[in-house]
Amino acid sequence: MPQTNEADCQVIAACVQFDVRRGDVEANMTAVEQGLEDAAGRGARICVLPEMWSTSFLPRFPAPVLQAAAAAESKLLELSRRLGMMIVGSSPEATADGVHNSARVYDRGTALGVYRKIHLFSPNAEHKHHASGGVPLVIDSEVGRIGVMICYDVRFPELARYYFRKGVEILLVPAQWPEVRSQHWRTLLRARAIENEMFVIGCNRTGQEGSLKNADELLTFPGDGRIVDPTGEILASGTGEPGPVTAQLELRTVRTMRRILPVSRDQRPSVYRRLLDDSWEDMRGASRERSGHDG
Repeated sequence: MPQTNEADCQVIAACVQFDVRRGDVEANMTAVEQGLEDAAGRGARICVLPEMWSTSFLPRFPAPVLQAAAAAESKLLELSRRLGMMIVGSSPEATADGVHNSARVYDRGTALGVYRKIHLFSPNAEHKHHASGGVPLVIDSEVGRIGVMICYDVRFPELARYYFRKGVEILLVPAQWPEVRSQHWRTLLRARAIENEMFVIGCNRTGQEGSLKNADELLTFPGDGRIVDPTGEILASGTGEPGPVTAQLELRTVRTMRRILPVSRDQRPSVYRRLLDDSWEDMRGASRERSGHDG
């Protein structure tokens, strides 16, 4: 794992949460800029935005909306340079495969990588409107080794464990997680932090929005962004108000926990390989990939 002077220092992280307006890129950009300015005033070096921060979820993504979202991403890159921040938040990305739910990682004016959401939330028909990704993202940055998930991904411990094995110290999770399952969100963020001995920063939106699957269903989002340390302690949590939720991270806590509780050393990879082989067909049979279709 790379060691850097900055990673050994305390770093302030923020969840910049707000009411994401469906299809209103201009309003969302204004809210993001205000939130990031506020976070910068509090000394934030790492900022996580909600999932689909520029457009929210749409049944269709016409060309003008995609162009506006791409322009907003360019502005976000410039904000990361001007404010001296690492910024991560997902938005639509048009590719040859379709429209992905993609999280770009910007750091001080440099684009470090893109993560395309692997697990699409079928209960809200996300798999009908987006193409799925298939590649995790690990970045060695000035503030430590970073991994990225998006919302529903956090329910899949296999992905979090991959990041643990790759030495990730900070997991960033943009999300739109409804209040009806808020206890799951809070529990899963802590679980991913504890089992993988890493910081987890999960940013959830505020406000209300209709479901993609059922237009008559109104979803409420509690704005309960959370910053969790490797012991499972909640360093900061949102209370439903828009604006940044901030906490100070001490990266050496990751290395301390991994030394005190040597999970990596005590793993049983030969057992896990056998269990995976034994359950492979069952897993394939239950998944969307059973017919070669993964989205």
